[in-house]
Amino acid sequence: MGRFLRVATALAAVALLPFRADAQTRDITGKVTMAGTGQPIAEVTVSVVGTQLGVRTNERGEYRLRVPTGEVSILARQLGYKRATVRLGPNESVANFELEKDVLQLEGVTVTGQATTVDRRVAATAVASVNAAELNRVPARSVEGNLAGKVAGARIFDNSGAPGGGAQVQIRGATSVLGQGDPLYVVDGVIISNAGISSGASAITRASGTTGSSQDQVVNRLADLNPNDIESIEVLKSAAATAIYGSRATNGVVVITTKKGSAGQTRWNITQRVGTQQLLRPLGHRQYATLDDVLPFVGGPVGEAAARAACNPNCTNYNWEGDLYGRTDPSYETLLSASGGAGNTRYFASINDRQESGIQINTGARRTGGRINLDQTLTSKLTASMGIDVTRNFLQRGIGNNNNAGVSPTYTFGYTPAVVDLNTKLENGRYPLMPFDGGGSGTANPFEVLRAIESNETVFRQAGNLRLNYAAVSTARHSVQVSTLFGFDRFQQEGVQYSPNYLQFEPADGFLGTAGQNNVSSLQTNNGVNAVWTWTPATSWVTSFTTSVGGTYERQKQEIYRIRGRGLLPTRKTAAGAADVATEDTRNEFRDQSYYVNEQVLLFDERLALNAGFRADRSSANGDREKYFMFPKYSGSYRFVKPLSDKIDEIKFRGAWGQSGNRPRYGDRDILYADGGIIAGQGSLVSASLLGNTNIKPEVMNELEFGADAAFLNSRLAFEFTRYQRKITDLLLTFPLPPSSGLGNQIINGGQLSVLGTEAVVSFVPVKRNKFEWASRIIYNANVQYTNDIPVPAFPVPGSFGAAYGRNRITANTRSSYIWSNAPYGANGAVRDTITYDSNPIHTTTWNNDFTIGRFTVSALLD
Repeated sequence: MGRFLRVATALAAVALLPFRADAQTRDITGKVTMAGTGQPIAEVTVSVVGTQLGVRTNERGEYRLRVPTGEVSILARQLGYKRATVRLGPNESVANFELEKDVLQLEGVTVTGQATTVDRRVAATAVASVNAAELNRVPARSVEGNLAGKVAGARIFDNSGAPGGGAQVQIRGATSVLGQGDPLYVVDGVIISNAGISSGASAITRASGTTGSSQDQVVNRLADLNPNDIESIEVLKSAAATAIYGSRATNGVVVITTKKGSAGQTRWNITQRVGTQQLLRPLGHRQYATLDDVLPFVGGPVGEAAARAACNPNCTNYNWEGDLYGRTDPSYETLLSASGGAGNTRYFASINDRQESGIQINTGARRTGGRINLDQTLTSKLTASMGIDVTRNFLQRGIGNNNNAGVSPTYTFGYTPAVVDLNTKLENGRYPLMPFDGGGSGTANPFEVLRAIESNETVFRQAGNLRLNYAAVSTARHSVQVSTLFGFDRFQQEGVQYSPNYLQFEPADGFLGTAGQNNVSSLQTNNGVNAVWTWTPATSWVTSFTTSVGGTYERQKQEIYRIRGRGLLPTRKTAAGAADVATEDTRNEFRDQSYYVNEQVLLFDERLALNAGFRADRSSANGDREKYFMFPKYSGSYRFVKPLSDKIDEIKFRGAWGQSGNRPRYGDRDILYADGGIIAGQGSLVSASLLGNTNIKPEVMNELEFGADAAFLNSRLAFEFTRYQRKITDLLLTFPLPPSSGLGNQIINGGQLSVLGTEAVVSFVPVKRNKFEWASRIIYNANVQYTNDIPVPAFPVPGSFGAAYGRNRITANTRSSYIWSNAPYGANGAVRDTITYDSNPIHTTTWNNDFTIGRFTVSALLD
């Protein structure tokens, strides 16, 4: 913390450095309108080319800007429009702009530092961004679903089809074996949690562990974010771009900006959506015509008796899958927002209520929340922005994924012929027992299970941010901006599980009835201070120099408490008083500090862009908590404007190299003890099987990227090509210790993974006539992932299943994405564990199309 305070003090001193006030300035005025309609555009940023400072247009599209004397270039830009530049002579004082719609989204800005951005057209790294209109064009269960098929280099896939969300995002391939694999998510400058934590369904399914398991249908916390509050999302992919986030950025960074208010009267927006859902691709089931057809699959004498009673002699085939996953109840979403501004205040506020019905019986989700964003000009030099988001998320996700109790429907259906009616109650009010797959307590009737159990998850979440910006220096050639940010992200997750004692599978573990309670408390805080100095020299070949320095302090704390009770009295739904009680109490905390320096140079009328910098991180998770690990970056690009022909708008070549890290897991550094149980009436400690490593350090990714961007025909056609090579070293690996040590394993750094990949994007507007417009985009991704070196014996990826089901296996000099499983070998049904498939696709290609007639838009996505 001391280093952070010293950095903050140094930045404050920078703000007070004496700069010569340049009195040779003048005021210019103007108006910004939409090309073709003349409609004023509010909130357009107008500035001198090359500077970070600017003013915004009011609701009438008007602005006033102070500029240096002499000839200057004035820039007007806004997300969704093509930027425009006007050159003013020494005696001119009016600059009006007409902005055209940016259909292909070639304009905009990209993040280059903690407090700096650069125009996308001069960016030296591959940029992927999605605006609000594109993000919310088609409803999805969560933000990740909204991004699917729209970001080059990103693979997005659902954890399951259960309501409420739950997805994984992988950017440019796998980068770790044991470490964190998800991108870092940043909302309005605040790093938020995207943890996926079990609410205890494994207490019922007995999939793994006693109180919680990653094999449950977990929901990652990005599902709490309302996509309709988002203004834009930018995905930082290369190490040269993500290095600004240091040792937490190897897997990429997703930067989310929420909507802000704009000047003018309050604008209200209300949206009501109603829809339904259905099972899209049923697995189907085998049809049995006669008793002889079904007898080989009944699984024992109980099943044989049931089959003989049902097939006499012909069988009736029931659609268990269709009955269990056949719900088409409507889903609803209501959205209300207001935005506006008057005087020195701008505001945006929204409330939302989303009710999603699941296709499985007794499942659904409901998310309710609200957000307020305020921007306030306090003085001529001091501004503040703040935001608060409050959400309640309630989920009933049913039973799915793996289980060891015979209750997961799709697993059960694979071993049971559907020749008896399980979905109709008997005269005693109970459902029939499942007679197949051995009958007894090793299986269950899924219709009764899903109607009888309780498996609920409730999440209360609050997130907020406060940013203060002070314009310490503002002259014709110099500007110094000092800003500070405080943010927090907190959620409380509660999971309730209950399985009554009369269910068929309950006696299998020797106890009748199961109840569980799971409580998760998570708090993350972010503090940062930044200073940005922009120098715009009066030369023809230097546009600007932008120097930024700063520091951050981050803290993440998580507490998990679980209790499970087995052997319940009738009607009891709590673990208290149960015959067998198991508890789990887990706590972890990370504390991270950093400081950074970044230099950004624009030369030759913004044709040449150069960027260099580094970030230094230290963390409580590292073996040496006092040591700072450096993550440098370098990048550059050059634009050729109107080369060879007027049909070619511009061609840009770019290249970048950078490093980013992936910090160790909690506890990898510590020499831990384990609970030895009660000995002679006293508690005891024993050596843990995992030996801590006081030399543990972050994984490091080195990435080289190069590519080209081109625009043609007045931005009607655009190409983007990127080639990248990643090398991830100092991997976190499990090293087996000698049995004579009395210990099991130790986490070490070693080995290397690599990824070689290609990204390509083609954007074009085939038709643009009057009010009709057709915009199209094709995105291509391909990469190959290798395990180059592993200084430990080959091993299956932790958490994977055995060779009978297939799993990843980490071994040297082969692809890390290979699936290893049992394959036929020789005669007599012999098998061997070998490579049977590559989980990484040869390529992924998506085709987006938007057809617009006036205010009416039809969108189609082929993925």
